[in-house]
Amino acid sequence: MADLILWNSIAKRRHSPSDTFLENGLGMLKSFIEKQGFKVEIIDWARSNQWDKMTPGTLARINRCMAAVLWSSNGSGKRRGKTISRLVSPLFLLSQGVMSNVQKRLQERMIRELARYIHDSGCQVLGIKSWYGEAFPAAKYLARCVRKLAPEVLIVVGGPHASIYRDAVLEDSVFDVAVVGEGERALSAILALARQTKTREKLLQEIAWMVSLGQLKNVIFRNNRGIGISAREQADANSKVVPCYDLLEGKTLIHVVVDSLGCPWGKCNFCSHSCIYQKHSLRKAQSVVDEIGEMVSRGIGIFRFAGSSTALAHACDIAALLDKSGLRVLFSMFARAEPGASEDIVYSRLVDSYGQLLRSGLRAVFIGAESGIDLINYLVMNKGLALGDITATVRAMREASQKERLPLDIGLSLIYPAPTVCDITLEQLKIENIKLIEQTGPDSVLVSPPAPFPGTAWFKEKDRFGFELGERFVQEILEYEYALYKPPSLWPEIDLKLKGMSLREILEECQDLRGLLEEKGFVTEVTDEHFLMMRAAGYLGKEGAVTFKNQALLSLISCDYRWMNRVQERVNQASLAQALINKR
Repeated sequence: MADLILWNSIAKRRHSPSDTFLENGLGMLKSFIEKQGFKVEIIDWARSNQWDKMTPGTLARINRCMAAVLWSSNGSGKRRGKTISRLVSPLFLLSQGVMSNVQKRLQERMIRELARYIHDSGCQVLGIKSWYGEAFPAAKYLARCVRKLAPEVLIVVGGPHASIYRDAVLEDSVFDVAVVGEGERALSAILALARQTKTREKLLQEIAWMVSLGQLKNVIFRNNRGIGISAREQADANSKVVPCYDLLEGKTLIHVVVDSLGCPWGKCNFCSHSCIYQKHSLRKAQSVVDEIGEMVSRGIGIFRFAGSSTALAHACDIAALLDKSGLRVLFSMFARAEPGASEDIVYSRLVDSYGQLLRSGLRAVFIGAESGIDLINYLVMNKGLALGDITATVRAMREASQKERLPLDIGLSLIYPAPTVCDITLEQLKIENIKLIEQTGPDSVLVSPPAPFPGTAWFKEKDRFGFELGERFVQEILEYEYALYKPPSLWPEIDLKLKGMSLREILEECQDLRGLLEEKGFVTEVTDEHFLMMRAAGYLGKEGAVTFKNQALLSLISCDYRWMNRVQERVNQASLAQALINKR
């Protein structure tokens, strides 16, 4: 019998080709907690075969045909395209509605079966990793089903939602405890208490007592007086253990390795990382390389660094150890533009550093540019970087790639529309954003609308930045379904405004910039993890990126995942082949 069952919640439909990556978070929890003497079972539904079970195949294929017709009609003659769209669009929307209803019923039936399994298992604690959008209502639905069948099971919610929204996840749900930030020690302590208590009520009392003594941290819990909040524990990246992966079926064999927690800058006004992690923590380079070596021995050769912004010096330390160990792998990472990158000494160091990273296997990198105006980046974003730093960093990456004769896909992210200052208009910001992209020539541009997440400066000082947030904003955004492929007209409104613009107007502005960049020939909305996948699957060059993106969008819109499943198979073959290189 498992002491703890961990469930990875999912939405009823896929949102990205990368949503089947190996679940390192739950894998690390399992490894850590089992070393404390407890038995842990992971139930991970983020698998290609699991989404296939929730999707009626015939209807998905019909949807794909209609989506392809609508897509091609945009490129046909103006009159002919409008006629086709007018005829097919209503049928497509109707079919999408039917698909959504069927998927919801299938998912709910599977969740009820899971609740029955949890009841029959006799476990005392259920842990749910919660995500954004439809995955959060699914997590709440499982909690309600478990509460009905097994009222004495303690239900703990964790993951990104709990860490960002904190006590809000407990306000109108049936979760007992939320674990925020790193959960290994908190869950181990809760399991130790569970072994000594017979009822859920008594267990919650013991949790409250441990919190009052300062012996239990990183938890938010229900008590007789409402909701209690413990002290925070400083995250330590060196406490991480190698994840345990029990079942690989339906997963993409790309391992996300924790190289650091938090961010070396940690001051951006819009970013929630500084709210989750109060301090930047580096994991020892040797520990990172040891974990990579362990995964290579398991047949995994492609990696993504988990750091929100991997420090360049730390990345180079890891690269040097990879070279020394003889490990030959491929990986991607988030990076930060280097201050003073346009200075000759700094620039030369950047070229050398990225050359070293390329030789060790770096193949894709993503940088937060945020805007093309220095005043916006300093006063609104608080990036601590000038445009010259961004452009010179990208130029150094390109030079390193050319010198080493090794490919490197570079992505830049923008937040648009953004709060503006000093009489800067959105039109000026849009123009300067386009200029920045033209100067840097990235392989992909990610354009995201602004989001004032709880705990960030944008949220706490919303009036200063021009945001208007309603009383239910936090609860609304908790369950908001963010999907880039939806046209703005289909996005439900929530009580959020930016300088008078409604959410739909914000999304329309965002889509407008995205469209202008695409008209200029830039690929949009492809991230570093997608570059890893597409190159491993044989989609090369800019043409390959465009094909990959378009096919992925058709798959996501229609819920016909056959193409994605084929890509997953090719990526897994490439990952295994890369791992086997090390055994020759």
